[in-house]
Amino acid sequence: MLSEVYRICPKCGTSNEVAANFCLKCGSKLSKDDEKPLLEHGGQLSEVLAQMDLTPEEQLAAQKIVIMTGDMPQGYRFQDVVYVNATGVLGQSYKEVMEQLSKHLYSTLYSLGMTGISNLHISHTVVPDEGVGNHFDLFAYGNGFSVRS
Repeated sequence: MLSEVYRICPKCGTSNEVAANFCLKCGSKLSKDDEKPLLEHGGQLSEVLAQMDLTPEEQLAAQKIVIMTGDMPQGYRFQDVVYVNATGVLGQSYKEVMEQLSKHLYSTLYSLGMTGISNLHISHTVVPDEGVGNHFDLFAYGNGFSVRS
């Protein structure tokens, strides 16, 4: 089977068995609408939003943020270069660190009042760290933009 389906809690983001009627973590009611394929080694940035502790207003604003690798869409204006980073230790899954990077990206764009980011680039660097062990950094940067006024 290429993908498995789980019921993802809309409140806390926990993956529950497809037959579950209530979330094992927070007890929220689950339905067929909460069924989503869950990929062990991948996902979507929008899934990160479900895991963030946001007010309803922040959740709505974050869902409107545009994150893209291509050029800025028409009707928007360049605001500033935006960057974020996340650090992981060797042996930690890249998925965890990528989720951390995504949270930092959403938070930064929201805090700066930007509508999105274009020309997004993500780089990976292994950093030797004597005494503690090696760690790696994920660094993302791009053109922050807002609605043209």
